[in-house]
This record gives sequence, structure tokens and C-alpha cells, in this order.
Amino acid sequence: MSKSLKILIVEDQFVEANHLRLMLKKAGHTVTGMARSVPDAKYYIAQEKPELVLLDIFLSGKETGIDLAEILKEDNIPFIYLSANSNEQVLSKAKLTHPYGFLVKPFREKDLLVTIEIAQYHQEHGIESSIRKELLFQKQLKTIVTKSGTWDDRVLNIITSLQSLISFDLVMAVFSMDDKLSNRVLGYARTGLHEYQKIGIEELQNITALKESEINELRNKSKVETQATFYNDQDFVKICNKTPIKKMIASSMNMKSNLMLPVPLSLHQNGGLYLSFFSRQTDNYNKNHLTLCERLQEPLIYAIENLLNADKKLDQKISPVEKYNTSNNVKISGFESIVGKSPILLKLFDHIMQVAPADTTVLITGESGTGKESIANSIQQLSDRKNQPFIKINCSALPPSLIESELFGHEKGSFTGATERRIGKFEQANNGTLFLDEIGDMPLEMQAKLLRAIQEKEIERVGGNLPIKVNVRIIAATNCNLEKEVADGRFRLDLYYRLNVFPIQLPPLRERKEDIGLLARHFIAVYSAKTGKNVTEIAQDALKSLLSYQWPGNIRELENLIERSILLAKTDTIEHIPLPAFDEVKVNNNSNEWFFKTIQENEREHIINVLEKCNGRIRGTGGASEILGLPPTTLASRMQKLGIKRSHF
Repeated sequence: MSKSLKILIVEDQFVEANHLRLMLKKAGHTVTGMARSVPDAKYYIAQEKPELVLLDIFLSGKETGIDLAEILKEDNIPFIYLSANSNEQVLSKAKLTHPYGFLVKPFREKDLLVTIEIAQYHQEHGIESSIRKELLFQKQLKTIVTKSGTWDDRVLNIITSLQSLISFDLVMAVFSMDDKLSNRVLGYARTGLHEYQKIGIEELQNITALKESEINELRNKSKVETQATFYNDQDFVKICNKTPIKKMIASSMNMKSNLMLPVPLSLHQNGGLYLSFFSRQTDNYNKNHLTLCERLQEPLIYAIENLLNADKKLDQKISPVEKYNTSNNVKISGFESIVGKSPILLKLFDHIMQVAPADTTVLITGESGTGKESIANSIQQLSDRKNQPFIKINCSALPPSLIESELFGHEKGSFTGATERRIGKFEQANNGTLFLDEIGDMPLEMQAKLLRAIQEKEIERVGGNLPIKVNVRIIAATNCNLEKEVADGRFRLDLYYRLNVFPIQLPPLRERKEDIGLLARHFIAVYSAKTGKNVTEIAQDALKSLLSYQWPGNIRELENLIERSILLAKTDTIEHIPLPAFDEVKVNNNSNEWFFKTIQENEREHIINVLEKCNGRIRGTGGASEILGLPPTTLASRMQKLGIKRSHF
């Protein structure tokens, strides 16, 4: 059982709140209060300082649980949502606040206690992870101090070390001495995983089309914050209106939030190094970043002052830009199979690098075709188990009767057809990694056995009677909304939280359109070589059509289209992309126009209609596979190929 916690219940229904109180008291926890509204909850939080909050989404008053969640997140108080509403839109909005758990009413006492235990693990693990990252940063700082190099070299090294602690798309380093700004302009824009483009005065002139004197005038009119502070969304718009240099950067480089980290120095009165981090996300920074900045100030002051003592000439001749742009020199092992440099993808890479070295269970979610298997490969390649077995199993490709044997193995004679002993995937992956793809399609009866194997780290072969210890790291993936699956009773809550220790949400291709050009050219190179055709380019109009399409099938769909386009190309350039019209073209019965669908479109529409009639059920009597006359595995394969997701039916 988890240790005793001080828990605040925020629930406007007294009967339900009191039921929760009794369950928590029985389990040894202390209930600090029962609040019916957000104002009531704020009072209890200020007075009692709870260690965990059980939070209903819909409360009395104007404010919802999601509004309170934003406050709890900033105050670093873990919270678990309670809701009787399984509406997917509400769940998605709630998920953005990063809760430590989600309980859908009605739930069992066991569900509550397991969720609290996992929330506690998340909190403790998060703190330990933060401490490890900060200790690593301090170690890197000491190494930077001992190395020779120019001022620009050293600033870049400090910035790259900070990347794992503070995410950013651009950072500007401002050096001030005796309340006067240095003439040097130095910044770095992140262009890749470990790739940075130097932003000096010349680069700013090119980006903004302003003269050097005009840029310096904007700098002189802008006050530099001497305390750690952050600006998100509308607050960022307001500070930009007051600070001309921030406004210039925001408008010319599409920045939407900002964090200031001042590093005051004792060597010069009223002087210091001021690091201004910018992000293209509207809410990238929060109060936790301010406390982080306070902890980072002391090691940064030590490092900067040591650098200044070792190098008295601050205004050295600027070295060539190429020296600092590492984009051509750095190759990061582990991400070779992933193409793209969009900010959302780079942030995803940072998360992967954080979790890969640990043995933490990872749950990869995202639409079909977003590259979940590639992410699993990267995690394995960057882990300490990279030289150990990496075993994969697709949970949707096997009938229920075979999944147990595939996972755990079987003894000879354990069932009809078992003519010899079989070693299952868990044993094959011993000391390595097991990738459970399409985990959302695992039958309920198997979920309990999988949960036991993960918790106990032991299995039993089918027909066996001796437990077998296994040391396996689990990576799971799904294109299902598992919260909705839990709410609908198709997925076990306790298994969900065992898997969801470190969730990684893959963005759909339509949300990272900056990467479409890179991906298209990558697939052109791959399939030109495979087909033996000399296709090397894509026309501008064809590329524009790719950018305007919504990509229901994501990267897999793009890959298939490029392969087809290469086969159809008559020159060395792809002039036209044969985009499907699944979502754009609808038949209008009142129109005189006729729309002809492809066989693939008709097949897709027919399968969706059948799935709707079956309420999404694929297997069993009356299921879609029976109606369509297809084996369940074949149907699952067709659905994947046609880009059919649960949201479509």
C-alpha cells in the first residue's frame, strides 16, 4: 500500500464526497477537507497544503475542475480527476492539464487506491528525475569552465546544457555591465535535436529587414528584467507591447511565450548575463520554471564568473558562424529512423532522451501512421538495454486464443496442437525490451494476466505450474483513446495506469506541417532507389497540395502517396500528387454533379458503416468481421491500411 497522504476532495455532490472520504480513511489517508467549488478548494489548499487533490471536473459555481487544475499544476500539487462524463472533448481538454490520474465514475475502491498509488509514484519519480537532470547540468557546467574557447563557444555550451531543463525555440543571451547593454548581440535558434543556428546582429538584420542602428535603438528602449519571470499567451502580447525588442523577435520569428533567467554577477556592479528563452508554444512556461531558475542561478553565477576571470577580453572578434552551427557535424544515434525538425518533434525528442536511459514503462499514443514503432525503436536504441533483445508483438494481429501463448509461451501438450514447448515473447525479451503494439485491442481477459506479469515480473507458461522470473522493460503503443476505452469498460483502469507511467503523445502530421517537405524528400530518395527511377525533386505546386491536405493516414499515408507518385512520374520531378478525397468530398444528393469514388474509398466507407452498426465491435458473434466475412486479423490490417480510426465510428 502507498504511504499515508493528506488528500483534499473537491466534489460538489456530498454523498459521493463522503463515500470517497470513507474509502480514503479506511486506507489510512488523511482527508484535509471536502470542497464543493473552486473558491472553497483554494481556501483548503492555502490552509492545509494537501499532498494530493481528488478533483471533480464539473463543480458548483462558474469555475470548473479544469480551471483549478491549472492552479494546482503551477503549485506542483498532484491531482486526480473524477468524472461521470466520458465525453471525448472534455477528456481531451482535461488531459492537457497533465493530471496524475483519471477516474471515471462509478469506480471501485481498488481503482481509487491503485490510481493514488501511481499518482504518488509519478510525483516522486518526477522529483527524482528533476534532481538527476539538475545534478547533470551542474556537472556539465564544471566541464565547460575548464575548456578553452571563445565567449560564444561557452555560451552555446551552457545553452545546450540547459535544453533538458528548459525547452525553447530561441534563446537570446544579453550581457549587461553597470546597467549598460553590451554591443554584442548573441542568440541561438534551435533547428534540430542538437542543432543550433547562431543569431547575431547580422542574422537579426536579415530576419527583420532592419538596420543595425534600428535594432540597437529597440534594445536601448527595452528594459531588461532583473528577476526571473515568464510570459505566456496574452501576458506575452502585453509585455511585447511594452518591450520593443521582444515584439520584434515575436513578430519576426513567431514566438508566443518567454522566460527570463537573470544571472547577476558580483564582479560588476549592476551587471550580469540575462538569458531570454522564447517558445512558439503559447503556454510553455509556468511557476515551476521560476523556482527552477532560482536553483540554477548559483551554479550559473559560479560558471560565468569563472569564465570571465579566465578570459578578460569579452569583446573578442566574432568567430565565423559555421564554427557554432553544429548542424553539419552532429549525428545523434537513436533517431536515424525519424525525419523532421519541427518544434513539436524536437520537444518529443527531448522527452525520449529523458526516459530512454531509465527502465520506466512508456506508453506511446497517437493516430495510426504517426510512427509509434519508430519512437519505440529510438527509446530502445538510446537505453542501456540497446544490446539486449528487442521483441515486438502486435496485439491486434492475433486472435484471443493465441495471445496468451504468444506472450507467455506454452508447455508441450498443454492444448491441442501444442506438440512442443514454446518460449513466449516475455522470455525472449528477458533483460531486454518488449514492445506491445496496439495494446488497446488486447482482450479484457488477457489484460489481467498482462498486469500480473508487469507487476510481479514473473510469468507462467500455458500448461505450466512454475513461475518464471523475467526482467523486461515494457513499451506499449496504441492509437485508441485509452481513457475512453476505460470509461466504456473495454480496458482495465489498473493496467492503464501501470502502462501510463511515462506517456508520449505523438502529434499527427497535420500538426507538424513544417516536416512534410523533409519527409516527402526523404521518401523520394528511398523509393527512387527502390524502384530504380531517377526522381529527385517535387514541384512547388505538388508540395503546396501536400501542405494543404489534412493527412488522416499521417506519415504512412504520405509514404504510400510518394511511392505511387514516383511510379507515375514521367520526369525527374513529381509534378502531381494523387491525393485521396476521403474527408474533403461528400456526395450531395441534391446536386446534379456526380462524384466517382475509388474502390479503396468505397471499401473504407463500407467498413466504417458496418463498424457503426456493430458499435465498434470487431470480434465475436455479430461483430464486424463476421458480417464482412473476414478474419478479425485481416479486418484489423485493412482498417490500418485505410486509416480507419475508432473516432470514425
